Amino acid sequence: MAFVLVASLMFAASNVAWRFGDGSTVAVVALRAGLGTLVAWLIVRRRSPQAWWWALRCRSGRTAAAVSAATMLAAATMFRTLDGPLAGLALACTPAVALLVRDRVGPRATWAALGSSAAAIVGLVAAAFGTTTATRVTPLAVAAAVAFVALEVWSMRTSQRAVQEGVDPSSLVMATMVLAAVALTPVAAVQRTTLEPSVLAASAAAALVVAVLGTMGRVLRTAALPAAGVPAVAASAQVTALGTAAGGVLVLGDSLTWFGVTTAIVAAALGALAVLAATSWRLATGRSGPASLAGAGAE
Repeated sequence: MAFVLVASLMFAASNVAWRFGDGSTVAVVALRAGLGTLVAWLIVRRRSPQAWWWALRCRSGRTAAAVSAATMLAAATMFRTLDGPLAGLALACTPAVALLVRDRVGPRATWAALGSSAAAIVGLVAAAFGTTTATRVTPLAVAAAVAFVALEVWSMRTSQRAVQEGVDPSSLVMATMVLAAVALTPVAAVQRTTLEPSVLAASAAAALVVAVLGTMGRVLRTAALPAAGVPAVAASAQVTALGTAAGGVLVLGDSLTWFGVTTAIVAAALGALAVLAATSWRLATGRSGPASLAGAGAE
């Protein structure tokens, strides 16, 4: 339970860091994946009994790594092209979409997840349409937001299945970083982007922050998926949304009304409650282990 909440705070700091630096999003993600590979390798070396390529030996591991790599690109595109309130709005939809996954988490966690989405959407819609951000939405930003929500939920589900089938979370995350780096580095290399040294240094520093916090957060979240369930882990995105908003206000000077603060706090509290309730329910009903995977399709 604590792993999910700590991971949410790490993702919040990572989301703020995405907004720093100029240049190609593909190049930034490729750099983040390369640095993330190093971070994941250090984690695998210290705590994983598996080599990273073991995650790619089974179909569930390959699927989870590929989907997670695509999610990284969608997340970077969304956070770098969409204004803060609307990016948070997309993030707030994740728990509700995750409830479409047939992965039961108990009635209390289900209602808490729905409540967290409702509270966040109300506050973020008010924030978005109460400012000029509503006029600065491009088709690319909308497509990135829709893709991010769908891929984020799919990534959680495929990662959950891989872990339940015996793939180590640390190895899976490193495999994700390797796939992303291998796929995106050639694309980034052929893009002709000229940046001032100071801008390049800022982009590299931001990518390093994203790599360290994002990779560690992904390891913690992946490890917690079998016990907590996809909808509950998705509900923890409200904690991430609150941290992202706070980071935007403190670091980037974003504006946030008291109504927005109140709804963000309520959404984060309900998201945390969903994680706690779902973990307790799944452990009590025996749905946190491999046996729950077999019954998932019949629910």
